[in-house]
Formats: sequence, structure tokens, C-alpha cells
Amino acid sequence: MDVPEEIGHSLTDWCARQIPEGEREHRRIGFVVRDGTVTISDRRAPAQPELDVEWSSTPLARLHLDDAGHWTLYRPDGRGWTRTSDGPDPIALLEAQAPA
Repeated sequence: MDVPEEIGHSLTDWCARQIPEGEREHRRIGFVVRDGTVTISDRRAPAQPELDVEWSSTPLARLHLDDAGHWTLYRPDGRGWTRTSDGPDPIALLEAQAPA
């Protein structure tokens, strides 16, 4: 199931609020959507930009939207992803267990 456009806007706003404005030059929270799954990651600027221009990306959470429009939140546990909560509002799931 495709992620609704309004959810994408809400996720963009939520991600932006996770990092104080003064830190955004070096760190960001972002997301990627693929096949009804949203992966939220902590992105950091390279420590030595002269050696590496790529930002690092560490997955923090995954949200999966099922065919009934219900969301499930997963967290990395060192071996994979563990289901932590379910609900109709992905932002509420994230707020309850903020990854940042």
C-alpha cells in the first residue's frame, strides 16, 4: 500500500523537529519510503569532509502500513527489527517512542 501524501508531509515535519536548528548542519533525521514501509534514519555529516563526502545513515525505526491502513512500528534490536507498537497514526507511534 502506498503511503498517503499527508503522512509524508507529517513525517517531514516530525523529522525536522527532532534536531535543534543549530545542529542541522551536521545532523538530520530523515526518511525513505519503499513499498508501504517508511525507514527513519539518523543522518550525520562526515567527520572529515576532505576524506569522505557521504553522510552516514543509521536506521532508527521502520513504520509499515498494511492494506487496512494500519501502522506498525519496528525498532532495530541488533539482530534485525522488533515490532514495538501498532496504531492508526504513525506520528503518534513515533512520539510515544521517539528514536532521536
